[in-house]
Amino acid sequence: MNKHYGTVLIMGLNFINTTMHSFLNETIYPLLESKEKCFIVTANPELVMGTRESSEFKHHVDSADYVLPDGIGIINAAKIKGMPLRERISGVDLTQAMLEYAAKNDYSVFFLGAKKDSNQKAVKNAKKTFPGLIVAGHEHGYADITSESFIDSMVATRPDIILVALGMQRQEKWIFDNINRFDKGIFIGVGGTLDVMSGNVKRAPKIWITLQLEWLYRLIQEPKRFFRILKVMEFMLLHVPIVGPIIQKLKFNENRKKR
Repeated sequence: MNKHYGTVLIMGLNFINTTMHSFLNETIYPLLESKEKCFIVTANPELVMGTRESSEFKHHVDSADYVLPDGIGIINAAKIKGMPLRERISGVDLTQAMLEYAAKNDYSVFFLGAKKDSNQKAVKNAKKTFPGLIVAGHEHGYADITSESFIDSMVATRPDIILVALGMQRQEKWIFDNINRFDKGIFIGVGGTLDVMSGNVKRAPKIWITLQLEWLYRLIQEPKRFFRILKVMEFMLLHVPIVGPIIQKLKFNENRKKR
């Protein structure tokens, strides 16, 4: 569906090269008005590495209409390639903008995913922050959200925006498996966005983001993310001249030995 934007290819994924403002005004708002369907992936370095390790996951991401550069690592990788992206498009910021627009223009939103407490708080806070927001429905990510009865009940709500916060891979698979059941809707995998909206997870202060240390702030908050951070580091090393080809060769030899 990508009719508007040039793309930058990073490790097999085509990232759209635009700004948040343009994406909202040229794509999101017109799609809501025309009631078309759309699948959006917000991709950070960890997601990119995941597509290299799972062909099924790569297939799910490739089926998306738009892959957004959500992560400073993606921006830096594009610069190293000599094909800079215009702007990082954060999933959290995009979600906030969509909710604000939905509240002002009577579009409905379905909140799917996160833990039960986070899901409920995110919905409550969204209603408070965006008066008039129409919540088509909500369900946490530990319920039976793949059952026929649940999908049928969700389809019946006819949401205009579907926020899917099931974690990387699981959320993209859910959208891939179910988007064709709906007759309209902007489906977007938002990862930990509902946790942030609920207040259960604090977003990094602007100064940390400006200094490109958002990853460190999150690691301090959630030490269990350490091994996930290693994937981000590997992603960046793969884009360093000389070092990248060496890592690629080591990976190739390692995979050959496993066969």
